[in-house]
Parts: sequence; C-alpha cells; structure tokens
Amino acid sequence: MNVLAIGAHGDDLESFCGGTLALCAQRGDAVTMCVVTDGRGRPKGDPDYIAAIRHKEAAASAALIGAELAWLAMPDGAVVADKNTCRPFVELIRRVKPELIITHPPEDYHPDHTAVSRLVIESVQLARTANFAAELPPHRGAVAVYFMESERGIGFLPEEYVDISAVFQVKLQMLRCHRSQFMPPTEPYDPSFVMPTDNQHPFMRYAYAMSSFRGFQADVAYAETFRAWRSAGRVLTKRVLP
Repeated sequence: MNVLAIGAHGDDLESFCGGTLALCAQRGDAVTMCVVTDGRGRPKGDPDYIAAIRHKEAAASAALIGAELAWLAMPDGAVVADKNTCRPFVELIRRVKPELIITHPPEDYHPDHTAVSRLVIESVQLARTANFAAELPPHRGAVAVYFMESERGIGFLPEEYVDISAVFQVKLQMLRCHRSQFMPPTEPYDPSFVMPTDNQHPFMRYAYAMSSFRGFQADVAYAETFRAWRSAGRVLTKRVLP
C-alpha cells in the first residue's frame, strides 16, 4: 500500500504518527513523509542555512524507516490554503498515488497545521479531477484520509488506535533526528549542541506522555490515535491503519 503522511513542519509527523509510519514501513508499505514548510523559523540563524539543516534532519528521520521525503519548502508560519497552494499537493498526490493519507486535524492549534489540513482535504479531491490541469494525470483510486493527533490531544476525539509499543524506540530515534529543535529557540544554531536526555526536554517528554496516555486507553504500552475524514469516496470497508 502507498502511504502519504503530510505534516506542516519537520518533526510534526514524528510527534503525532511516527510509530504508525514505522509500522507501515515494516509491513511493506511504500511510505512518503511530506514536510510542507522549510523550517527556517527555528532555531535562530541565517534562514537559508537553517532551512538546509531542517531539510537534512527530516531526510535522516525518513531514512530511519526507509521512507521517501517530500519537501515542499513553503514559508514557515505563512501557509495559506488557496487554489494556487493546492497545486504542489495535487502533484504530490498524483505522483505518490496513496491509498492512505495522514495529516493534521482541521481544528489543530497552529495556523500552518490547519491550513495544511484544509489543503489536503481539497487537494485529494482535485487530484482525481480531470479538469484540474497539472503535469501528472488524475489519481482516481480510493484514498482514505485520517487525521492524526492534535497538539497535546486538545479537542481530539480518537476513533482508531494503533499499538506502537514494538516501534516506540524507533519513534524516539526519528524525533532525535531533529536535533535543532532541542536547542533553545532564542539561541543561534550550534552544530556542537549536546542533546539532552529524554527526561530533560519537553519535546521528548511529550512523546512519552501522549503515547503512554493513549496506550493506557487501549491497554497497551504505547499508542497513537487517529480519526477518519468521513466524506464521499473516503469511506472504506477495511482497516488501512496498521
């Protein structure tokens, strides 16, 4: 199965569905991890240099599970959901031909997250429409769309749980690839920065807390949760999550 995960920022996918993507890769799925923004907003430093660092980190994370990285390089903090911005999403969907798309929920906290959610919802339909002119032909196969967890789970009511206990350490390794995000956001990027231990940084404490909480709900050690987008052409009669 072709799986396409689309996150606004580098480390979003790892935080909210990294374990699930690792399980998809293990079962033989072709996984594509798409990062929409260029990441130049954090940490401090020359914007082009920081964007290159963030790109390298995202590529290292994807490589850990054998996934392909798609890097759209839109301005961090300025994603706008309109028909022009849909085009690269449509081209990506037509190229990957996914049977499963995972992205942000529409009610998430960050404007980049909510814009990406809307862009995915619009683009998955435009990608199958012949009268939307693009380089690649329409992808008319059935595509299930699932929303991953919102930030800190606020306002998110799960419908499906994925047991990620067996790959939880892989999820943490993927997160650690984004070492620039462990630095204080007010300080310039320092390539000699020493990574803190897991219990010393909110970034990792969040991963432990949310994965443990969702796992507790499902009577497993660690879990990630999802909600399906119910609409015409998006309802399947089989489970596509691992």
